[in-house]
Amino acid sequence: MLLFAALLSPAVRALPGWTAAAAGKSAWLTGILAFPAFLLLGWMLFALTRRGGGLGQALQRCFGTLVGKGVTLIYLLWALFLLCLEGRLYAGRMLSAGYRAGSPAVFLLALLALVLWMARRKLSAFARAAEICYLVLALTLGLVLLFSILDVTPEYVLPVWFSDLPRAGAAALIPVGVLGCGVYAAFLGDKVTRRADDRRRGFRWLAAGCLVLTLLQLGVLSQLGPGLAARMEAPFFEVARGVGLEGAFQRVESIVMALWVLSDFALLGLLTFAIRHMAGAVFGEKGERWAPVLAPVLAFAGGMLLFPDDFAAETLAETVVPLGNLILAFLIPALALCIGWLRERKK
Repeated sequence: MLLFAALLSPAVRALPGWTAAAAGKSAWLTGILAFPAFLLLGWMLFALTRRGGGLGQALQRCFGTLVGKGVTLIYLLWALFLLCLEGRLYAGRMLSAGYRAGSPAVFLLALLALVLWMARRKLSAFARAAEICYLVLALTLGLVLLFSILDVTPEYVLPVWFSDLPRAGAAALIPVGVLGCGVYAAFLGDKVTRRADDRRRGFRWLAAGCLVLTLLQLGVLSQLGPGLAARMEAPFFEVARGVGLEGAFQRVESIVMALWVLSDFALLGLLTFAIRHMAGAVFGEKGERWAPVLAPVLAFAGGMLLFPDDFAAETLAETVVPLGNLILAFLIPALALCIGWLRERKK
């Protein structure tokens, strides 16, 4: 539930528009086509952490203590960068929601203060809060998708020919890259109770998540068309503008955008808790104690100084972030698995 709530924010921001620009009317298939890559990621993380602990401990087992800490430090620095960037993108979205006379610093400071307050407590408390976020977001997303599917233009998404599949397959790297930041949940593995049916439960959640990505893009593209969706900054929220019943409720896009703060809270909280555990693995008990305080402070300073405007933040989010996520989510875990296998074989 925590992962689902946290990853909805980057998914809604990026996927409908970016995939439409890359794959046209077949872009809605990218959620399905990304399933094998996400399944591979899940298998690698399960394999690395099967002995217990989180990804930080697994990296030290595979690479050795010193190198493992160095690799974990790379993950930590990238998490700090994502914390700065995602916070700045959230503040920019709130300004575009109708508070244009405000300052992004105010919105960012308010959310990071809540994250700091929560990050100094137990992960279980944050997970319970994420469950509430998940329920509200799932209900909101379901409502928007329901109304969008009731008012579709089939020609915008159909027919999809066999010749369109290569473009859709290449565009499937976009959701994989954007949502690859979910790898940071693996650093919290030592705080999660292991169950016998974890693999089956993980498979079901993964399948449901890819189905949601597919329906999300199908609903947006079938209303706006791939050309318009590719040019819009936030096509999902534009679709939410049309949600309503005559004489009952209308124009709920501002409410939807406000509720989406819950997803930003879950994402920034997930990154902060991951930073807390990574700091403990690298710097010891003092690092784990101070990381929940320093991370939001650095995120606020970095969000305001590194990204002077929304355009700079969105450009980095579209070009640099997916590549970095792919490296940290797939390349390094695959390398760790190979080295760990060689170490076990020598023994």
